[in-house]
Order: sequence, then structure tokens, then C-alpha cells
Amino acid sequence: MSQDKRASPRVTNVVDVDCRTMDGTDVPLAARISDLSTSGAFLDSMNAVPPGTKLALRFTAGGQEIRAAAEVVHTMPQFGMGVRFLDLSGDDRAAIEALVREQS
Repeated sequence: MSQDKRASPRVTNVVDVDCRTMDGTDVPLAARISDLSTSGAFLDSMNAVPPGTKLALRFTAGGQEIRAAAEVVHTMPQFGMGVRFLDLSGDDRAAIEALVREQS
């Protein structure tokens, strides 16, 4: 049996996300969040970008709009990418924590 080694509890939370690169090009990426925690998310996307790429994300969690910078930590070609949040505000973190508690 495999053991989940993630540091933060995650929930399945399929939601559209406005996702753009932060490298000066501001390229929009078609993506949606399928897995969410206070430390990061998995973005379903056919167009994954390389690890280390910084992204600007905007999505809804528990009825609250979340805006966060994130960094791609791993990619799965044709499936998507795992991202780590870089700057969640206290309110945004609290909204995600509440959602995780509610759905766990």
C-alpha cells in the first residue's frame, strides 16, 4: 500500500483557475485545479510548463477568491503539474483550510 508523503492534507476540489506565467510574458494556460491544499495544488493542463516556472493563479475556494503566486515543482506531460504556493495571505490560507476540513 502506498503512503501519501505530502506535508499538508489535500482534497479533491475541481475548480477552474485563471493561470498565467509570471516570466514577463503573461501567457495564459488552460488549466483547472483538481487537488488542493494550503501548500499547493495539482493543475490539470495539457500544456504543462517546466519545473521552476512561476505562475499567477486566481481561483475560488469556499466561496472566496484566492490569488496566489505558485511555482511548478513537477510536471506530468499531457496531464498537468504540481505547484507550490509562494505567497498565500492569511485569509486565503484560512479559506483553503476550511475547505479541506469541510471535505475531509
